[in-house]
Amino acid sequence: MKTIHLINKHKQSKSKWRVFTMICFSILFFAFFSLSSSANSNIAPNLQDEAQHEAKQKVLIVISSDEHGYWLPEVLEPYQLLQQANFEIDIASPLGGKGKASGSSRLSSEQEKWLEQSSLPKKLANSLSINNVNPHEYQAVYFAGGSGPMFDFINNNTMQKLTASIYQNGGIVSADCHGIAALLNVMLENGNRLIAGKRITAKANHEEGRWARNNYPFMLEDKIMELGGNYSSKGKGKAHVVIDGRLITGQNPASAIPMTKQLIQKLLTLEPINDDMFKAENLSKKSN
Repeated sequence: MKTIHLINKHKQSKSKWRVFTMICFSILFFAFFSLSSSANSNIAPNLQDEAQHEAKQKVLIVISSDEHGYWLPEVLEPYQLLQQANFEIDIASPLGGKGKASGSSRLSSEQEKWLEQSSLPKKLANSLSINNVNPHEYQAVYFAGGSGPMFDFINNNTMQKLTASIYQNGGIVSADCHGIAALLNVMLENGNRLIAGKRITAKANHEEGRWARNNYPFMLEDKIMELGGNYSSKGKGKAHVVIDGRLITGQNPASAIPMTKQLIQKLLTLEPINDDMFKAENLSKKSN
């Protein structure tokens, strides 16, 4: 009997131990599940924020509608780099639709092959009208060069307002070669001209040929300095990029690629400016 009693006591002890073990396991499992749920709930908003940030990276490329045309290499090279960097790209022009491309013969065989397989030809043939573009959709605008911009970029009021809006919303304004013509008459809300006091480059006087001197309304280098821009340039055909805050300009066709690389770098670190903060800053400048 004594032996049976000891056996029963031992069984009861083992049973109690099992119950205790199950309770502890349940507590640990519940704690682990709660922590996992909390971690997942914290991760989800972060992923959503990143996705929203990526979705906002949109660039507008503007080409000329004028009969003298836009310079195709200055469109293709930036477009290709921006696309490789996963930015969304729209193409617009003063009139919309298909413009006249110049400089096709300057493309390399690799560029020609890429162009045939890309989405660029379709976008060039169906460019958006600048009148139908919402500036709040873009974090940057890029004005491509060519002879055409010297005739239809300079006094385009809609283009000027769009450029000012993108800049004042914290976006980036960029241009290459004769595309800088689009920036000359852009006025900001504080009453200042966009390029006034800014470091800037564009097609240099020593790079312009006889036709340009006889047909353009002015030389960009002369006009920029006349309007208060701090102009600089390098030798003929040499790449030269100038960055002044959120204003990025390239001197000539050779500058299109390095200028776009600077644009991409700037976009990756871009922090949008709060509209109310910008208005407050303007009011402060006006009162001074």
